[in-house]
Amino acid sequence: MTWIQPVTVVKIIEEPTRETSVADILLGAVGLVGFVLVAAALVGVLVGALYFAARRASLARRETPPGGDCALNLSAPDRERQA
Repeated sequence: MTWIQPVTVVKIIEEPTRETSVADILLGAVGLVGFVLVAAALVGVLVGALYFAARRASLARRETPPGGDCALNLSAPDRERQA
């Protein structure tokens, strides 16, 4: 004997999706650009700080004459030495 099953049709109703407007797209683009700008500024400050720290450490390792200043010898020569 064959059993006949009743047919059940199920219709799935999805919620309507929100429309994407031009304002939504512009707001998303401005947000992305703002994030990239802030990230670039932070990376720039970090690299600059590392550069200054490395330069300061490099200058601290150099030997300096007593008194701490570097002699450039920019003064005019003495007249006695020329004679």
